[in-house]
Amino acid sequence: KSASPSRRSSSRSKAATSAPRSPSPAPSTSEASPHCFIFEAPLPPSCLLTPSGASNIASHAYKAGGSTTFDDFMNPYWNSWVSHLPHWMAPNLVTTLGGSFCLLSYALVMYHSPSLDSAVPPWVFLVCGFNTWAYYTLDCLDGKQARRTGTSSPLGQLFDHGVDCLGNISHFTAIGAALAAGPTRLALAGQVSLQFSFFVAQWQEYHLRSLPHKFGELGVTEVNHLQALTLAAFGAFGLAGYDTAGAMNTAVLSNGMKANECVIIGWIVLNVVLICISLNMTVVQTSNYKSLLHLFSPLLACLPVLILPPGCLSVNFGLVSACTGLLFGYVTNKMIVFSMARMTYGTLQPDVLAILAAACASRGPLTEYGATVLWRAAVCWQLCRFVAWSRGAIKQLCARLGVRCFRIEYKKE
Repeated sequence: KSASPSRRSSSRSKAATSAPRSPSPAPSTSEASPHCFIFEAPLPPSCLLTPSGASNIASHAYKAGGSTTFDDFMNPYWNSWVSHLPHWMAPNLVTTLGGSFCLLSYALVMYHSPSLDSAVPPWVFLVCGFNTWAYYTLDCLDGKQARRTGTSSPLGQLFDHGVDCLGNISHFTAIGAALAAGPTRLALAGQVSLQFSFFVAQWQEYHLRSLPHKFGELGVTEVNHLQALTLAAFGAFGLAGYDTAGAMNTAVLSNGMKANECVIIGWIVLNVVLICISLNMTVVQTSNYKSLLHLFSPLLACLPVLILPPGCLSVNFGLVSACTGLLFGYVTNKMIVFSMARMTYGTLQPDVLAILAAACASRGPLTEYGATVLWRAAVCWQLCRFVAWSRGAIKQLCARLGVRCFRIEYKKE
């Protein structure tokens, strides 16, 4: 996903074709729209899901939007390519392999330009363009691999969209480096708008039981391929001796703004439009105004864009970006799980308060070194929280469904 937040239905029918052990009856309609509370009900330390929540996930059926013309064009190729995957390869392993391409892109960009303002070798953008295409292609093949091997389960949707949460960080940093966006509030706002848009898509599924995939003929497939081509073009022109990033950063338009600033603003506007469409469908058309309470925590997570002083942001942009991305990944991943489990999602997610505290402390009498240490600690904390919560949820789901996350276990004859 780049600016659009979901998965095509043919690739994500892993969840829809699940056959778990002893499935519970489908929840009633009233359970599909849980009431909003400030905090979630406390659970035992070893449990992240209630027994009824785990049963709801076991009987969960994924429902996505329709396909675009380009989806229909690509589908025969995806069907052909999936036949080349080995039968022993678990669908979640395919998803993880796709996520590793995003991780490689992120590592390359952060190594060469941690603040998105340094020169990046053109070949890096070529690699990032290929990685974006490879990531999305494998993302479309994992569900097909699940049906091909007879290992469909609701765990697939959780794992798939959980990887997408982190992939968003890679998508923006690659584009930000190509634009030479720099360590600015505008650049951080561009990342936050993308991740907030992705959260809103999961929030929409939580309340409407349907995940948006496209708006008209613009969908996830189009956006990801467009981003891959854009990055490849930056790399190709750079290899030809044309400094594309530098040109975007120095070109001044008639309105006095730089070209790269205009592109980022356009990026933000696109995400705001997608958010408004989801708000209209989820809140206005259904008169479910109480659902807005679930947007409180992600809105708080956006405040560092306004709170952080420019000096701190210029020195620690990479750390702030990583911490913000991991936080959005955590709260979004939790929304995905709670949507499938039909559990009540708390209005206030306490982890958001940690990044707000770090942002407020950065405005205080901290030295430059002190602020760097603070944000390094914040990144480590948020990474541990994301990994621990995701690992716990996956472990509990695997036990409930009787499946392995990365291994296919065939029954012996």
